[in-house]
Amino acid sequence: MKQSNLIRFSRMSLAVAMALSASAMAQQAATEEPQIEKIEVTGSRLKGVDMEGANPLQVFSRDELTSRGYDSISSFLRDLPQASAGTFNEIGSTAGNDGTPAGSAGVSLRGLGSSSTLVLVNGRRVAVDSFANGADTFVNVNAIPMSAIERVEILTDGASSVYGSDAIAGVINFILRKDFEGHELSVMYGDDTSSHDFNRKNLTYVGGFRTANSNTTVVIDYFDRNALFNKDRDVEVTFKSNTRVTIDGRDYPEPWCGTDTSNGNTRCRYDYVIQRAIQPETRNFGTTVNHYYDLGANREFFAEAMYQRNTGFTYDAPAGLDITVPGSAAFVPNWARTINALDGNPNNNIRLRTRFPERRSQEFDDQAYRALAGIRGELGNWGYETAVSYGKSDSEIRHVSGYFSRAKVRQAVDNGSFNPFNLGLDTPQSVIDGMRELAPRKGNSTVLSVDFSLNGELFTMPAGSVQSVFGGEYRREKISDQPSAIAAADGVYSLGASDAAADRNQYALYSELHIPLTEQLDAIAALRYDSYSDFGSDVNPKLSLRYRATDNLILRASASTGFRAPSLSQIGAGKSLGFNYISCLPGQPFLSFCGNQPVEIGYDEERVGNKELDAEKSRALNVGMSWNLTDSLQLTVDYWRYRHTDIVDYDSITTLRGCLSGDVPVTGSEAALGDSFGCVVVNNELVFLRTGFYNIGSQETDGIDVNLNYRLDTNYGSFKFYATGTKTFNYERQLTPDSPKEDLLGRLSGANEIARPDLVADFGTDWRSGNWKASLSAHYVSSMGDGDFRFGGNETVKSWTTLSGSLGYDITDNQSISLAVRNLTDKAPPYASSPTNGYASSVHDWIGRLWTLRYTVSF
Repeated sequence: MKQSNLIRFSRMSLAVAMALSASAMAQQAATEEPQIEKIEVTGSRLKGVDMEGANPLQVFSRDELTSRGYDSISSFLRDLPQASAGTFNEIGSTAGNDGTPAGSAGVSLRGLGSSSTLVLVNGRRVAVDSFANGADTFVNVNAIPMSAIERVEILTDGASSVYGSDAIAGVINFILRKDFEGHELSVMYGDDTSSHDFNRKNLTYVGGFRTANSNTTVVIDYFDRNALFNKDRDVEVTFKSNTRVTIDGRDYPEPWCGTDTSNGNTRCRYDYVIQRAIQPETRNFGTTVNHYYDLGANREFFAEAMYQRNTGFTYDAPAGLDITVPGSAAFVPNWARTINALDGNPNNNIRLRTRFPERRSQEFDDQAYRALAGIRGELGNWGYETAVSYGKSDSEIRHVSGYFSRAKVRQAVDNGSFNPFNLGLDTPQSVIDGMRELAPRKGNSTVLSVDFSLNGELFTMPAGSVQSVFGGEYRREKISDQPSAIAAADGVYSLGASDAAADRNQYALYSELHIPLTEQLDAIAALRYDSYSDFGSDVNPKLSLRYRATDNLILRASASTGFRAPSLSQIGAGKSLGFNYISCLPGQPFLSFCGNQPVEIGYDEERVGNKELDAEKSRALNVGMSWNLTDSLQLTVDYWRYRHTDIVDYDSITTLRGCLSGDVPVTGSEAALGDSFGCVVVNNELVFLRTGFYNIGSQETDGIDVNLNYRLDTNYGSFKFYATGTKTFNYERQLTPDSPKEDLLGRLSGANEIARPDLVADFGTDWRSGNWKASLSAHYVSSMGDGDFRFGGNETVKSWTTLSGSLGYDITDNQSISLAVRNLTDKAPPYASSPTNGYASSVHDWIGRLWTLRYTVSF
């Protein structure tokens, strides 16, 4: 279907739905009997089927999140035991095109990557973030206001057979508030207990407007938070950079650092970590609308709309500067002139490897839109539902300070207006202002979809009826990431850039059956076919078995395959330039490209997208139980295992091997190479390589989830005790098919120092008595091995347990007040030597004790 036809169909569907709604309003066709809503549970599209215990599903209410002190979805997800590795929160420091986008956050179940976790809103997809996190696309969960959420449903099992791509590791489904009546106003203020101002403010309005046949629920939310810097905490920096001045081949420190020198008193120590922000300054505004109208005759029109705008600033240390200046320049200080004249030539060039005088800052502006309209109803014994939805993400990053044009800096040095000595602090502010480059980076992502489904009974078996769902979906996706031309040309210090642009069409057909085999044993069989315009098609089945051993004990098992379509940013990535090396020592595989070089040879490397990528594949297994030991005590235990193959990643080795085998071209110039992957070899020496993404990697992981809940009613109130944890047994990653498997479990690993603890657990209690309520909880992260870049003899990052608590009181039936405190004991994160900031920021934080006071009134 062409896009224009799809848009016309979408508009026509919406117009028909609105016309039906208007007609029903005019007729006032209110029914006498209330309609029974058929519930759909995350992990299955079957409606009205008892799914108790069939899937490993966790549900968290909005009240649970706020009582534990969370003020954002991202902070809650990062603590989730099943998402303890790879989930990233908004960073406070700046990032280039290959890093975490400013102000964004993503979730990674089982540590399989944010692109392998499907994020839904009310059971349907939303647009991915405009910018990728490295090579991974993700849904920015900061674009979903927590105040608009009724509950969060988390399926920790593969679900590609039900939802399609990206559901390899599971699904996070955000259910928004609806069917509300009346008005509610909530005001929040929070801060940390240190002397620094890290305050947060939140104002939320919820309105529910009901008629005889309809309800419209509106949520309007505003959130404001100050930035938090490393200098505001007792951060133990494990590595300091340095600056130096090279005169006549020797290095010297500058007077500004005094005795704080290194490398035999030849360099100044420079603490860049302390200037970074832990969390960015941010302001968020969002609104959601949820509407339904009873059309009569068992039909209902429904519509949703959501808008979120997040703005703010991130901060990082000044960029590095490596520049050569003439010894005769007027700004050269006397101490340097004296040294330069020792060899009899005072005009020799002087090299400075230093920092700019201004801290880097990025301003981000993210806007997310979502609109949906549809009809659901019944035709005889069958239920149907169809909807049209559109989602869009617009993002812009502007480099407001600390980013300088290479050409302007060179010109300012040559004309003597910019003095790079003394960290550039002797330069007039007007000159600094004139060298800046905003270099805006703009991106957008859209998704337009049409879906339908039919639910009903197929036939009857001796143990009961076979319930079914059949459906289909059409989706068009588009993404664009456009850095400024000067950034793409490497014209700005410390700002790499690469563009991306791609689009595709996708359609899917699926079915799911609930089959009662005996009175105690039933099966759920799902099958889905997906077809993509860019890489082809994929078929994924899933079989689940549920056995009711007793009235209180359910045993369950499931096996499925999954897939992740290559992201549009991987297919459509533009040029990214770099430099690489190959070994020329005896016995190395690429000696034929070394010419006469005896040790190694360096070459220019260009990375681009790959339109020939295939889908990533997975296999998932889950075996577990749900046991109500008593009416008050429930236990669930699940063993899970994933194998994830054909992972998409950058790889130069595969291209080099292709050059040797003749699978990709070897030419004598870049022009002759054209647009192909391949090698440019001159005089038997490799000088240029064009490479990109390949399906090369694999990873395996398995473990066990345990969830225990106990309710105790006493004369002193009702207590709910809970304990939930994830124990990971194995996590192995293989970068390429012929590389050795690397055990990543229980340590920090990689350039980004991703932590994969083998045990993460939450436990606590909630209490309620009359108008009072309270909670006390603990979050535990097990000890780990220090990272790949550890030094100073540190081998272990200690375990970390933080406590949180809350106290609430219902002043009247319509008013309540609550106080929540995270990290009650203000416990600092354990020391880790490998990250330069001194702690494992992927699972620990330096935020400290945070309190939140909230007042809510309804009317």
